[in-house]
Amino acid sequence: MGRERETRKPQQVSYTVEQLIAVNPYNPDILPDLENYVNEQVSSQTYSLDANLCLLRLYQFEPERMSTQIVARILVKALMAMPAPDFSLCLFLIPERVVFFCQYLFLCLRHTSAMQLDIRN
Repeated sequence: MGRERETRKPQQVSYTVEQLIAVNPYNPDILPDLENYVNEQVSSQTYSLDANLCLLRLYQFEPERMSTQIVARILVKALMAMPAPDFSLCLFLIPERVVFFCQYLFLCLRHTSAMQLDIRN
């Protein structure tokens, strides 16, 4: 009459993005989670400056993993938070070569906002 031993599978614990940032904001393993969170912010019309700044800081340490498309989305979300200084905070964390690449986006946004002002007047 031997006792059967229960085999326990290691439980996969899922953390929220805020918890991941609080526990270890400089862990490059959370890059995919943060990138997915940026896409979620775009689709759900939410915004988290802390998560976005954390991702941009991680990109500084892992430049080969940087996604220009994700950076552009972060910048657009930061622009939408105006007059808060979010855009400037994000811009200081982005390499100049990426800012140059995103200039076309900025010009389009400037043109679009100018058109909206003309329509309102």
